[in-house]
Amino acid sequence: MAKIMSDKGSKSSAKASGLLKGAISRPAASVRQGSTPRGTVSVKPAGRMRTFLREVRIEMTKVTWPPRKELLQSTGVVIIAVVIAAAYIGVFDYIWTVIVRAVGLG
Repeated sequence: MAKIMSDKGSKSSAKASGLLKGAISRPAASVRQGSTPRGTVSVKPAGRMRTFLREVRIEMTKVTWPPRKELLQSTGVVIIAVVIAAAYIGVFDYIWTVIVRAVGLG
């Protein structure tokens, strides 16, 4: 019969040897000298606006824009789904209106 090793033994030995230390602990953040920490907002409104627009520009470079054909297909699917949902809700609204008026509640 083969000897079955438990996970506890392997984890504790790995922990003791320091193999899991890098996976568990985070490295210390580097501090930039002479600049404000990232994420701070300027007190001046113009500074905040400038920071916002700079961050918007950075995020817009990360966007993957779909090709025109894919965009039109996706737009068509959304419009059709909205029309179907509107018809579905409209039919149920009409049915409930008829039921409420027949019972005399409305």
